[in-house]
Amino acid sequence: MTVTTFEALDLSPPMLDALNAIGFTTPTPVQAAAIPRVKTGSDVMVQSQTGTGKTAAFGIPILERFGERPGKGVRALILVPTRELARQVADECLRYGANHSVQTAAVYGGAPMDRQVTELRSANIVAGTPGRVLDHLRRGTLKLAGLEVLVLDEADEMLSQGFARELEQVMSFVPAKRQTLLFSATIPEDIKSYGRRYMREPEFLSLIDQSVASDGVEHHYYMVSGVGRQKDLVKVLEFENPENALIFANTRADSEMLATFLKRQGYGADYLNGDLPQRDREKIMAATKDKSLRFLVATDIAARGIDISALSHVVNYTLPESPEVYIHRTGRTGRAGLSGTAISLIGPREIGVSYQLKKIYKVALQERSVPTQAEIEVKRAERRTDVGVSEILDAAADAMGRDPARKALALRILERDDAAEVIEALLALRGGATQPVERAEVEWGGGGPTRAVTATPTRPTPAPSPTARVAEPRVAAPRTAPAAPTPPAPVAPPAPAAPAPRSRPAPRPGRTRIWINIGRDDRLDEASLAERLADLAGLDVEDFDALELKPRHSYFEVASEFANDVVQAVAGERLGSKSIRLEVARNDA
Repeated sequence: MTVTTFEALDLSPPMLDALNAIGFTTPTPVQAAAIPRVKTGSDVMVQSQTGTGKTAAFGIPILERFGERPGKGVRALILVPTRELARQVADECLRYGANHSVQTAAVYGGAPMDRQVTELRSANIVAGTPGRVLDHLRRGTLKLAGLEVLVLDEADEMLSQGFARELEQVMSFVPAKRQTLLFSATIPEDIKSYGRRYMREPEFLSLIDQSVASDGVEHHYYMVSGVGRQKDLVKVLEFENPENALIFANTRADSEMLATFLKRQGYGADYLNGDLPQRDREKIMAATKDKSLRFLVATDIAARGIDISALSHVVNYTLPESPEVYIHRTGRTGRAGLSGTAISLIGPREIGVSYQLKKIYKVALQERSVPTQAEIEVKRAERRTDVGVSEILDAAADAMGRDPARKALALRILERDDAAEVIEALLALRGGATQPVERAEVEWGGGGPTRAVTATPTRPTPAPSPTARVAEPRVAAPRTAPAAPTPPAPVAPPAPAAPAPRSRPAPRPGRTRIWINIGRDDRLDEASLAERLADLAGLDVEDFDALELKPRHSYFEVASEFANDVVQAVAGERLGSKSIRLEVARNDA
């Protein structure tokens, strides 16, 4: 039997009132399945992806267990992998317990200890990262003598981040008599082993099959070479035009590099990873939630706990190593009955993951080609047309009404050969409707990214230089008698032959040698140049070798299959104020 209301879950009137106040009317599948089982007091292991309402699945029954007056002391401890998730869980429990007089505290690294100590004195529910929770336990500022419920949220991420040791140490402070709840997007063998060790005959619930390929999410992928991936992403973003997007990168370095690149192209973008100070993280999260930040680039770990309402797109800049993580990422869009889109850039090294998604998880991935500049222009024109038509219809909504005669006239006009001229005249009379939407758009020419242009001016014919030599009419010279023969000049000894240019060894088979206008004078050594090239081209540092630095230029070798793509991807980028130029080197260079 499918549960369609929270009333059917036998919740107390104060809890139902609190849920109604925040707009909760229908439980998600994980909430409908987990809440009744958690209320029995048994240990439960739940597999469900991010964004399915797991916090409410354990938070609501915990609060119901405590009643309207939970008393003093910490009665529930919720361990999470990230600072953002700790804050979110504490805040959500406070919302669900609005009628329960409950107090919550969030404890995590990078925040002042004094403030956390103060919150812990009155807290009934504590959400925190394992490291900071352990710090408070050792200091005696967190006491668990009255603990009744232990929750391990995002358990797979906690173990993958190396928190296993801290978790074991925390367990030494936890009372043996307790209820243990484990929630995880994936249940690998180490999670099962952990459950067998610390849980008592847990009941296992798996809801992953119900939400792998949500009907509300379209899955698109673009095949890319792997070189110039940043520019390919910008083309895709220009073509798809997402309202907002969470863009996933596999590494911290990629998240920072990609966010910086998008900013340079005029997009509202920023990154979130574990290296950011807490103040910066909170500022970025606030901008994301109030929709003032269009694109957030994040790693999987940093994205845990991020809850963006009405997220239109999830973008995989690079596919994750496992299909389970893909399911986890893309589950952040298409929530609450809304539609969503998942976009992925897939290079040669990621084909295996895409195959598993299609074969095992039955994800309907639709292949698309990276759009050309002409296709992007057509899309822009369509969007401008849609905006113009909407403006006209909105402006005339009150005056139009339902006039069959006027509708018939409009249809007859459309049948005329001069229909386009008539519509153009009407637009001109109205004025302003045909103006393009003002926004930063990116053009991709041979020299790299530039801002959008409205018209290409005709290049004027250059005026002759004041110092240019003017051709004069040729005048025939007067004929004269032939001159006396001149004695032959002495023959000079032959000049020594110029030395042949020094030939460089040819690149190894399958490799191409490339010249670049960056050298030692640009304050780079071989290692830093290789790193810069890898960042710009979207390859690994090891793909660039045989580097030879000169004062004002350098040479390097790359696999021949990538050579042209590397030149196109890097050319036109900037190093400081210098525009980078590349070309395939000659053997005698």
